Amino acid sequence: MRILILGAGSMGSAVGGFMAGAGHAVTLVGRAAHMEAIADRGLRVTGIFGDHCFTGIDARTTADGLRLGDYDAVFITVKSYDTAAALEAVAPVVDDSTLVCAYQNGLGNIEQIAARFGWARTVGVRAIYGVRVAEPGAIAVTVIASPTALGAPRPEGPVARVRELAAAMDAAGLPTVYSDRVEALLWAKVAYNCALNPLSALLDAPYGKLPEIAEARRMMDAVIDELYAVGRVRGVLLDPPDPDAYRELFYTRLVPPTAAHYASMHEDFARHRRTEIDAMNGAIVRMGAACGVACPVNAWLTDLIHAREAAMEKPAR
Repeated sequence: MRILILGAGSMGSAVGGFMAGAGHAVTLVGRAAHMEAIADRGLRVTGIFGDHCFTGIDARTTADGLRLGDYDAVFITVKSYDTAAALEAVAPVVDDSTLVCAYQNGLGNIEQIAARFGWARTVGVRAIYGVRVAEPGAIAVTVIASPTALGAPRPEGPVARVRELAAAMDAAGLPTVYSDRVEALLWAKVAYNCALNPLSALLDAPYGKLPEIAEARRMMDAVIDELYAVGRVRGVLLDPPDPDAYRELFYTRLVPPTAAHYASMHEDFARHRRTEIDAMNGAIVRMGAACGVACPVNAWLTDLIHAREAAMEKPAR
């Protein structure tokens, strides 16, 4: 297969590296230092997926000069707030047969891809493993909670081709499955992130501490209630099907294994970076407003995160 990955940081590099190692033609577009190191020495991978050095990768800093029809699949791996710009950058290479994959966190990304290219080319992705850039040209795969799930979010989507892509990724060494309920999986991941991420960042607390704080637990309960209310109105087949069942799963099985973990927003604040709050709690607020469901706790947390971003000494970007 011919693969383009736009925004090849940690996760995008992992996908590109393993696909290249399996013999697929891979183009990475990312930051200069990382791309230059990959072009010079190959991509070095360490961690739970084994030690590798993947070579023969076309590593670039822009998508300029790439041609229409050169790629079977395009992976968008940028932060959610850069999705629109990423779709603009890849538009010249996307033809009627190109799959466009939202390999990202949060809600709203698949809808943006579909609005630009149509549901027949849109692929939803639930990725739930951890990768970090150890240094330019080197990544470490640190943890995996479940295989990555790929799916066509709508019945008119490219089901057969997405199945083929998921099988190719799995065969390349990236645990991947096809799911016909990828949207529900995305919402379940967002529920986890919405409940934990902003509070961990704002309170400077690991995930396991939050349920022990009565006020934080009440807010997490409300975040989940609001998300489920929005999902129901939008027709999302959530799993578990009701907020009480999700909370039971959340507090007893999801939080304990990550009790010592701090949210990515916590690191964003430490590094004075913009957060993805608008693709998490902010997305729930926007979707709720569109379908007449009030989400006051998600709105309050979104406002607090934005206020913290504004108060940082350095620009958010």
